[in-house]
Amino acid sequence: MNTPAIEISNLWFAYDGVRVLEQVNLRLPAGDFLAVLGPNGGGKSTLLRLLLGLVKPGGGGIRVLGLPPGQAGGSIGFLPQFTAVSASFPITVLGAVLLGLVRPGVTWFQGGAERKREREAALTALSRVGLAEHAGRRLSDLSGGQRQRVFIARAIVSGPKLLLLDEPTASVDGKSRQELMALLAELNHDMTIVMVSHDMSTVDGCVKSIACVNRTLHHHMDSRLTPLIFAQATGADLIAGCPVELLAHGAVPHRVVLDHDSPDCCGGGHAHGEKTGSGDGGRTS
Repeated sequence: MNTPAIEISNLWFAYDGVRVLEQVNLRLPAGDFLAVLGPNGGGKSTLLRLLLGLVKPGGGGIRVLGLPPGQAGGSIGFLPQFTAVSASFPITVLGAVLLGLVRPGVTWFQGGAERKREREAALTALSRVGLAEHAGRRLSDLSGGQRQRVFIARAIVSGPKLLLLDEPTASVDGKSRQELMALLAELNHDMTIVMVSHDMSTVDGCVKSIACVNRTLHHHMDSRLTPLIFAQATGADLIAGCPVELLAHGAVPHRVVLDHDSPDCCGGGHAHGEKTGSGDGGRTS
């Protein structure tokens, strides 16, 4: 039970001799919900590929569920970033989820008890994401938010201990984004979740910790955007005086940042009209 979900030590990785990750260290306990934030090209998706065993590190150690990457089998669920569906592709919602159970030498097209068990597992996964009644519909007929729920069902159909998500809210609207985050918070009761995102509005109280990845990795046991986390996540050279001021007119909800009065924010300076270099008097969250 004490085995961490992910353990990385002094890891580095290079493309064509250029290091995109170096001195990466992380010990993620089982049951965590980690948001991986960072600028484009900072190495977020590469980190997921390393965890999946799709690429090998240039050096350092990495263990996933206590095993080398790629050896945990059905204990890992994965939702890739690009999941577009052609309107001419005739697969049903149930069929798409069943694809998450396809293994070498075993196929759900085979009959018998095995196929029945896999169908029941797929329907259970669809029920968890609230789409069991749509099992017989064509996948291409669903809305973007519904399709993303189907792909999450496909990722969890094997009952994984670890769920890896690459930009799960990138192609959905605001309402669907909130619903997906609520769904992930529910799934987190049963599995560890690692979610890569460029959208800091996803850090909405559902996540338990934040990793800022920009060539190296900084792990914060906090689910709120402090000035330090904001700077690391955006790749900024300087730490802004107050993240609430920077985000007040943006997409990030105020509930994910620290209160003005917090000593880790601006210490109430904005609320009392003090200047900190980030604009005029601040708004409280």
